[in-house]
Amino acid sequence: MADMFYVGAYWGPRAESAKECAQRLALCLSQLGEAHPALATWFRKDKSKSAASGNPVTTSADALETMLVGGRNRMDIDGQVISELGFRVSLWNKNPVAVSFSTTCGASPATSSVKNYFTLELPEPVGAAAELYDSGIAKSVFCSVVEAWDPQWATFASYSMRAAQEGNPGCPVGGWMTYVSGARKSTAAEVPELSVEEFLGGTLLVAGPNPLQVSDSHLSGVVEFLSRI
Repeated sequence: MADMFYVGAYWGPRAESAKECAQRLALCLSQLGEAHPALATWFRKDKSKSAASGNPVTTSADALETMLVGGRNRMDIDGQVISELGFRVSLWNKNPVAVSFSTTCGASPATSSVKNYFTLELPEPVGAAAELYDSGIAKSVFCSVVEAWDPQWATFASYSMRAAQEGNPGCPVGGWMTYVSGARKSTAAEVPELSVEEFLGGTLLVAGPNPLQVSDSHLSGVVEFLSRI
């Protein structure tokens, strides 16, 4: 079985309304759809993917706002909304090139146990799904997520890459592409094996020509950079 990848963007407490979160999500989904046709249409999940709704969801900001409001956390006893836990939604593309995403956004809890995030789960890079790992398409996907969500950090990584790193929970995970908000390009310039560029007020690291050709030395360079920030 081929290695599976994901795109993950993560940020700390950020109180945003359902409307603000919906605008971010609508921008993200619009740009993902432009990056690849398999990311253009989304469906609600059910107890199983096969039982999911046969109708695609509307991805306008207004429709997504309604969906996010419906995904709020509630108290078990009286059903009262726990506003500090933000909003949640999870959809999949019901496509042979199977992709799903989930997000918790607008959360501003007093505890660090709840994080804001957006994750895009990608299929194995075989058959038609291999197109998603083309360097140009993959970069468009990654940058779309970062631009829409303005995270503290983000990664385009395989699960084996993540497992190979012994970082603390919540710390950045290095991947083929790694974004860190506010990091300085000069810090990364000393690290070999990496392509480094400034992006949206942060630093974007690219390790190798495409996600499927990340060497151990590439990944070590990313990890070394992350250890300095």
